[in-house]
Amino acid sequence: MIPRAVAASALLLSVAACGGGGTGVEPGKPIPAEERKAPVGEVKGEDLEGKPLDLASFKGKVTVVNFWASWCGPCRGEAETLEHTYKENKDKGVEFVGVDIEDTRDGAKAFTRTFGTTYPSFFDPQGKITQSFSTVNPSALPTTLILDRQGRVAVQFPGLVTTTKLNPALAAIVAEQ
Repeated sequence: MIPRAVAASALLLSVAACGGGGTGVEPGKPIPAEERKAPVGEVKGEDLEGKPLDLASFKGKVTVVNFWASWCGPCRGEAETLEHTYKENKDKGVEFVGVDIEDTRDGAKAFTRTFGTTYPSFFDPQGKITQSFSTVNPSALPTTLILDRQGRVAVQFPGLVTTTKLNPALAAIVAEQ
């Protein structure tokens, strides 16, 4: 039996995710440029191998940020879509980075091996990287964000993202000047 507090927290998280993360914009639709927000503070830490990783290294490029965990069923369901979209767009100057939260390093590495994920991921077991994106509330897993060239959140996908939703949104942000 699930304790009521846990069930209530899960419900609140799912409602927040379905509402677009507090942006006031329908999930998957571009946020108007004047309403976009950058992450709070520096977004840097370690990748899954323990090497330094800094979101600032992607500055000037459209960047897809995916929040995931190895134990998350929907994250498994979208992993191949994200990898395929990454491979299709990396030559267009689009970057991808994952944020593995509330996980173990071994579990995260096994996930990337299983699904053939080739883009880097932050290892964020305590949610510090996630807190940097608190203005759009990526608290439900999975959540995928598209950052514009200025590093601001331009599109948010709470929940499992599909190619038919991700590709048009990504193309719209890539087309921005």
